[in-house]
Amino acid sequence: MKFPAILAVAALFFSGAALAQKEAVQFEVRLLRDGKVVSSPRVVAEFGKTVTLAQDGVMKFEGSATAPDKDGNSFTSVKLYLFDHGQMKPSKTMSMLANLAKSPSIEYSVPGTDARFVVRPSLVAMRTAERASTEPSTMRGKHG
Repeated sequence: MKFPAILAVAALFFSGAALAQKEAVQFEVRLLRDGKVVSSPRVVAEFGKTVTLAQDGVMKFEGSATAPDKDGNSFTSVKLYLFDHGQMKPSKTMSMLANLAKSPSIEYSVPGTDARFVVRPSLVAMRTAERASTEPSTMRGKHG
């Protein structure tokens, strides 16, 4: 290896810019109306922290998950809110103990409406800069 290449590797190692990976939970929240997907956002959170995702006039989601135990199981809890005809319906809280690596889902049909939530928590790697904050800031979604 030539000297410039060694210097570049050493600079990257000591700069604190090297990226580390740690596990996190990703929630994919699908809202269906009359069987059609009207919203499908995703949000990533650190284990043990509650994450909130809201879409004005559509829905609101709160979710959390514990770090997986030795068997890979995580206690996952969600709170679902639906906006229907300009009003927020009462929330529904659901939880489960599940292996996030096996694509579990929490499903709920909102009584008196054509709305159905399908929440899929999954295990993901969250890339973080070693010296930077690890606050999750990943949020993608589509609003139909």
